[in-house]
Amino acid sequence: KKKKSARLPEEKKKMSSDLDRIVYAYLKKRGFTEARIALEKASPVHGIDQFTATGMPTPEMGIANQIASAATPEDFTPESIEAAYTSLNKWIGQSLDKYRNELYAAIYPIFVNCFLEMIIRGKEEEARKFFAAHSMLHEPYHKQQIEQLRAIHTADQLAQATEIVDVFRKKKYRTKLCNYSFELLWGHCQDNKLVNMQSLMNKHMDIKVYSGKPRQKYDAEGMVGSIVESVNQKKVLWGLIEDVDDDGEEAEEAEDESKKKKGSKKRKPQETVAPSRDRVPLPKPRGRELEMKIQTLREIRSRVPLGPTALPSCCFYTLFNARDAVQCVDITPDTTLMTAGFADSMLRVWSLDSAGLPLLLPADELQGLQEYEELFGEQDRPSQRDLYGHSGPIYAAKFSTDKSFILSTSQDASARLWSLATYSNVACYKGHNYPVWDCAFSPLGFYFATASHDRTARLWNTETVQPLRVFAGHFSDVNCVEFHPNSNYVASGSSDGSCRLWDVQSGECVRIFEGHRDSVQSLTFSDDGKFLASAGDDKNIILWDLSAGKRLKMLRGHRDAVTSLNFCGGSTLLASGSMDCSVRVWDAKTVLSGRDQDYDKDDEDDELQGDESHELLATYGTKSTPVHCTKFTHANLLLAGGVFTAT
Repeated sequence: KKKKSARLPEEKKKMSSDLDRIVYAYLKKRGFTEARIALEKASPVHGIDQFTATGMPTPEMGIANQIASAATPEDFTPESIEAAYTSLNKWIGQSLDKYRNELYAAIYPIFVNCFLEMIIRGKEEEARKFFAAHSMLHEPYHKQQIEQLRAIHTADQLAQATEIVDVFRKKKYRTKLCNYSFELLWGHCQDNKLVNMQSLMNKHMDIKVYSGKPRQKYDAEGMVGSIVESVNQKKVLWGLIEDVDDDGEEAEEAEDESKKKKGSKKRKPQETVAPSRDRVPLPKPRGRELEMKIQTLREIRSRVPLGPTALPSCCFYTLFNARDAVQCVDITPDTTLMTAGFADSMLRVWSLDSAGLPLLLPADELQGLQEYEELFGEQDRPSQRDLYGHSGPIYAAKFSTDKSFILSTSQDASARLWSLATYSNVACYKGHNYPVWDCAFSPLGFYFATASHDRTARLWNTETVQPLRVFAGHFSDVNCVEFHPNSNYVASGSSDGSCRLWDVQSGECVRIFEGHRDSVQSLTFSDDGKFLASAGDDKNIILWDLSAGKRLKMLRGHRDAVTSLNFCGGSTLLASGSMDCSVRVWDAKTVLSGRDQDYDKDDEDDELQGDESHELLATYGTKSTPVHCTKFTHANLLLAGGVFTAT
């Protein structure tokens, strides 16, 4: 009790000093000069303008110029680092609730650099003790990086950890602080002479000071600032390519229609954001592809408009007696076929209607037949077929847009193309060095992409067995890939918590999105191609604006990893499937139409309302079936599939 009472005046003194700094900054911002001078006389407040008088510029000029480090080797002994970081961590725990989360996010790179500094100076044992004592605070928000740091015990191991070195030592870690939070952080370091903490911030952090309210959530959004900002300033042609026939008749009809509808109003032409038709070479559509396009248009005509007051019906396909065996599920948009990949390297295809799977006629009966449907017999059609060829578990299986092929990827580091006419393997694509986790067909056919444990995504076409592009840049496994609706871009999600957008034509990265706290497992684009949704093991869904290169909204509500995402036709609703045995439907229209709002404010509102975002419209629960696949049909029927897991 005596010790507690002895510390109490000191804690009150620190709290009073923090309040004085906040009041001082507010008076200075408002221009209340007389009140500010009176506060200076009454309390020894060190304001930012006083730092300037000592040769330290204002925060708008950058942290690198602001901290005049006078650290000595004695300041970087394990004891000094431990004492300084403990003091800083304890002070944040006692700071005002309004600023605490933002300050905790800011000391994460300080914690990492303290640990790395000990490793570099040869103090491995002290470094491990420091890491064990302080890593638990940051692990929920930086799980992947904490796991990588936990494996580092010597300077030689650190030299091999190129991802950690790049993010925290070679380049500056970027974070944001409101001016009041910065004032508090700087004042504490100044008052307590934490020169070693100042030196680490000066060398290895890029703190952006902004005016406004502090962020109310501990967001894992520190990035290598200069690289991400330069990448996200590149132009993205997110518009859709119009379907035009060889004679240009459809273009003329569309032009006539546009003249009839409010011809006096000037509209910005779509070509400003849409790529040209020949930007990515494509073969001419074949007969089967044209038939499927016509069928798709017919289904779109019968589409049911969806919204918050008109929720979709959900058709769920459950696989029984297959626990721990099924690795992936896919369903065609017309609800006629379903496929699943198994851990024993088998690929199975089911017919979901009474017609059964089509069987190709014998070779002697194919002569003279012209139409695609005529090539298949009507008698004795099976309801399922098993396909063999892989030598390891199948992690992804996807139908082509015309339902002629299935693409599968496996632990055997290969992708295989299967014909649904002959039910045989027609091509094997080898290029990855490690297991291939995911694949995706281009909406226009011909091209497909794969994602692998070797930290790359690759672009292929169905006619050659060599990759056309290798998309390298992620720091960990690439878990998922998805084609943009115009087929000019490929999005990838990784275990490093980031999403990247790659230009198919040039192969370069044109967008980097960071904000997930764990691995990204699923991606999907909106119908108009301007927005991207991502989700993963952190149980959150994030919506991104491709044009601006910024985050729009984080959706919360799932209780386990999110495995699948899909926008409905018109992109008014977003469906998500999760390992928590539920399918959830979100109001995407509200978010996308209100994209100019500050997402930090939106997230703060969600926190006040509870764990679930207010955009959550409906939850379709299952008895005990984790969801592997969610997909809207062209008519806006929601499809989902999974494997029943009896408890």
